[in-house]
Amino acid sequence: MNWLKDLYVGEKAQPVAAEFLRAAERGKKSKYDKYWLITLSLYPKAQLDLLSVKESRNKQYQGNQLSVLGLASDQAEAYALVEKMTNDCLKASGSPELKSYFASCPFVSWREVRV
Repeated sequence: MNWLKDLYVGEKAQPVAAEFLRAAERGKKSKYDKYWLITLSLYPKAQLDLLSVKESRNKQYQGNQLSVLGLASDQAEAYALVEKMTNDCLKASGSPELKSYFASCPFVSWREVRV
């Protein structure tokens, strides 16, 4: 996985973010399987994907390098983060093109992420 250097982290996910990163990167079953990742979509016509950590281990994502933009403790928090990301994108670029905006941002390994 590639991680956005200035990762978006939900309020409830913040206290466990560092441990969450390690668990998500390992790709094994963990207590964080119900947490959510916000990623750049692997589909050409979509912008972002919201998927649980557990879902990120499915075969369809294996071999694909996921670009993770955010971490959330639940689906509602993930939607709130997407709203914040959209507002940040609109302020910075004036366009709602989230995929192209975030693709141009720096991505790093999980050890270099700022949370």
